[in-house]
Amino acid sequence: MLTSFKIQNFRPFRHLQIERLGQINLIAGKNNVGKSSLLEALRLYAHRGAPAIIWEILSGRNEISRSSDANSDNGSDIRLSIEHLFYGRKQFASDQEPIQIGPVDSMEDTLSIAPEWHFESRDENGTPLNIDFFRDEEAIKELQTTGLTIRMGSQFKKKYSLRFLMTPRAMTEEASTGKEINCAHVSANGLNKSEIGRLWDNIALTDLEQDVLAALRIIAPEVERLSLLGEPKSGRGRIAVVKTAGHTRPIPLNSMGDGMNRIFGYMLALVNARDGILLIDEIENGIHYSVQPNLWASIFNAAYHLNVQVFATTHSWDCITSFQKVASESKEIDGMLIRLEAKREMTNAVLFDERELSIVSRDQIEVR
Repeated sequence: MLTSFKIQNFRPFRHLQIERLGQINLIAGKNNVGKSSLLEALRLYAHRGAPAIIWEILSGRNEISRSSDANSDNGSDIRLSIEHLFYGRKQFASDQEPIQIGPVDSMEDTLSIAPEWHFESRDENGTPLNIDFFRDEEAIKELQTTGLTIRMGSQFKKKYSLRFLMTPRAMTEEASTGKEINCAHVSANGLNKSEIGRLWDNIALTDLEQDVLAALRIIAPEVERLSLLGEPKSGRGRIAVVKTAGHTRPIPLNSMGDGMNRIFGYMLALVNARDGILLIDEIENGIHYSVQPNLWASIFNAAYHLNVQVFATTHSWDCITSFQKVASESKEIDGMLIRLEAKREMTNAVLFDERELSIVSRDQIEVR
């Protein structure tokens, strides 16, 4: 598990350093301070900068230029999209500082994403023969284009031209810069039908189903079983249904309220993150304050047994106090509150362990 984390030149972070992490981490702070960006950095790190994850992150914020054309001049449209990832959205240039993400004081475990110029050698049919990267922007201008170099420490390196990044193949390209960390992510809008179907198929007919059902019973103790109906390959997605005590026919999960759907998504993602990382944006969405202590208890328990490190963001005081209560009672794993504070061009992380968090909760010290 990550014991510390640093981010440089990514999104709003010129430099962010978090000296300590717990197994369960709750991230708070004002709007636009970078809570969701911290989750994006963790996701990029876990997937070792895989192109598919880069595009999922950009697409999630509507930052991909829809006019992008693989045959356009030097991939200018896609270059504008990639610029959103870099601190200050600076113009794509080969002398730009790279994005660096990883543990504090461990360069060998640091992910680096850097813009670089390169030229392509092609045969008479225009097929690339090889790709050579240069830091010299004047070199071979007639063949020059732009790309990204993704490194993991000094052992792994992968180079992508922006032309390649605009092709469908890039969307399925796996990271080749070291072993990925198992990572599940739940956005502020929850899981979509496609994600739910994929994650459910991973655990269907296993003991992990019981962890998901136990979480649903926080709101509805009468839930007995759960299944997904519909064709996996259909474009409409499948529908989650539950069998409840006292009813002979299954009930659509959607009909039982947003809270049920949220808890279902959280626990489904958690059991799929075994031996890895779970990321949840705005965890309090759709969850009544009275239910949150039981939800946190389920997360702490499942994360302990499945060896999962959790990072969640919140704006809610009820969420923070519920987290504090469960963290103080947990003997197996530690909880940490991370408050992000923006000061001029720097973002600082103020850390509260379980003892300090109990004081925050008791004295109602504002940390949101």
